Amino acid sequence: MADNEAQELQNRTREDEEHILPNNNLLLVFFGLMMTSFLVALDLNIVATALPSIVAELGEGQNYSWVANAYLISTAALCPAYGKLSDVFGRKRILYPSIMIFLIGSALCGAARTMNWLILSRALQGVGGGGILQLVQTVISDIVPLEVRGTYGSLVPAIWAVAGLIGPLLGGALSDHLSWRWCFWINLPTGGLAGLVLFFSLNLNPHQGKSFQEHVREFDFLGVFFLIGGVLSLMMGLSQSQDGWNKPATIGPLVSGVVALILAVLVEGRTTRSPIIPPRLFKTRTTAIILITELFHSFAYYCAMFYLPLYFQILRASATKSGLLVLPYSVLASVTAAGGAIITSKLGDYRLVTWSCYVCSAIGYGLMSMLNERSSSAAQILFLTIAGLGIGGGFVSPMIGLQAAMPQKEVSTSYATFMLFRYLGSTIGLSIGQTVWTGVVQGRLRKMPGLNLDISSAALANSARHIQSIEVLAFRDCQVLRAYTKGISDIWLLLTPILCLGLIWYLALFMKKYSLKRRIVRAED
Repeated sequence: MADNEAQELQNRTREDEEHILPNNNLLLVFFGLMMTSFLVALDLNIVATALPSIVAELGEGQNYSWVANAYLISTAALCPAYGKLSDVFGRKRILYPSIMIFLIGSALCGAARTMNWLILSRALQGVGGGGILQLVQTVISDIVPLEVRGTYGSLVPAIWAVAGLIGPLLGGALSDHLSWRWCFWINLPTGGLAGLVLFFSLNLNPHQGKSFQEHVREFDFLGVFFLIGGVLSLMMGLSQSQDGWNKPATIGPLVSGVVALILAVLVEGRTTRSPIIPPRLFKTRTTAIILITELFHSFAYYCAMFYLPLYFQILRASATKSGLLVLPYSVLASVTAAGGAIITSKLGDYRLVTWSCYVCSAIGYGLMSMLNERSSSAAQILFLTIAGLGIGGGFVSPMIGLQAAMPQKEVSTSYATFMLFRYLGSTIGLSIGQTVWTGVVQGRLRKMPGLNLDISSAALANSARHIQSIEVLAFRDCQVLRAYTKGISDIWLLLTPILCLGLIWYLALFMKKYSLKRRIVRAED
C-alpha cells in the first residue's frame, strides 16, 4: 500500500512539472533531424556489409572488429559528457560541431590507405556520430511533449528502417561494383544538407547562459575524468579480448577501467558540483532496470548486425546479396522500433512493448542458433524475421520509460547515460562475439588432419569471404564450412539466455509505470 501511494505521489509530481515548448516548424525541423540521424544509421548499415571487402583490400583481418569497435569506443567514451555539455553550452553548440566532425571522419575513412588509418578515422567519426545521436534525441525531448514523444520519436527508428533497407544493399553494391570507399564518402552531401536545414530552421528555448567562471565552478571535472577514462579503458580491454582474455593487453585495461568506473560512481554520488550522471538513475528501481537491460539488448543487436553478413558471405553470398539477406532482421527491427514507440504513446505505458521485445527476440535468437551451412532460405528468412521483430521493441520504449521516470531538467543527462549503456553493451557484444567465433572455428579446424589452412585470428577473418575457394572438396563442402558456420551459430546460442535474463530482470523486479503526461507551456514568439 505504501509503495502504491508513493508511486501515485511521484506521478502527480511529474504531471505537474512544467515543460516549455519552443515554437518550431516541426515538419522542417524533423526533416533536418531525420536527415542527420540518417547519416549515422546509413553508416552503420553500409559498413557492416562492406567490412569483408575492406579487409580484402587493406588486409590485417585480425583487426576486423576494430573497424566497428573504434567507432563505438570513441562514441561511448564521450557519451557521458555530451548530455552535460549540451546543458552547459546549449544544444546547437554541440550538435553542429558533431555533424562537422562526423563528415570530416567520413572523408578520412574513404581516403584510408591502411587499416590503422581507417580505424583512427572511424574513431573520429564516432566522436561526431555519438554527438549526433545524443543531440537529436535531446532536441526531440526539448521540442515535443513526453505524452506524444513516442509518436514523433518513432520517426527515428523509421529512418533506421529506411537505412536498414537500403544500407546493406548500397554497401554491397558499392563494394562489389565501385569501391567500398564510397560507403563513407556518400555521407558528405547528406550531412551538408542536414546541417544547413537545422541551422536555418531549429528554434530552442533561450539558453540560460552563465559566465565561464560559473561553468568551471559547477562542472564535475573529476567525475567526467573517471567516467571517460574508465569507459575508454574498459572498452579497449574488451576490444583486445580477441587475442585472449589472459593477455596483459586485455587484463590491464579491463582492471583499470573497472577501478576508474567505481571511482566515478563514488565521485558522482558525493560531488557538490553538477553531476555528469544523475545519481537518482541508479536509486530509482525502474531506471536502474532499464539501464541494465539495455546492456543485454545492445549486446544482442550489434552482434547480429555484424555477424549475420559474415554468415551469408561464408555461404558464398556476395556483399550485395548478403546485405539483401540480412534485411528481414535489420528492417523489421527498425519497423518494430517505430511501431513500438507509437504503441507506447497510445497506451501511455512502455512496459508491454519492452516485455514483448525480450520474449520474441529470445525465441528468434534461439531459432537462429540452429542455422548452419545446410539451412534452407525459408528457415533463414523466418528465423531472422522473428529475431528482428523482437529486438526492435527495445530501442525506443525503454527510453521513453527512462524519461518518464526522470524530471525534464535531467532528460539530456539521463539519455546520455542510456546511450552509454547501449554502447558498452555493443562493444561487449562485438568483443565476445569475435572471441566465440574465433575460438570455435580454431578449435574445430585444429582437429582436421592434413588441412593446409592458416587458422590465426587474422587469417580466419581474411579467409571467411573466400572459404568456398578451398581446394579440398571434402573439407570445403563439409567440415571447414561447418566450422565457420558453427562459430556464428554459437554466438546466437550464447545470446539466447542473455535475452531471457533481460526478460527475467524486468519481470522479477516489477518495473513500475510512470505517467507520460506533463503540463505544457508554449513559448512566446
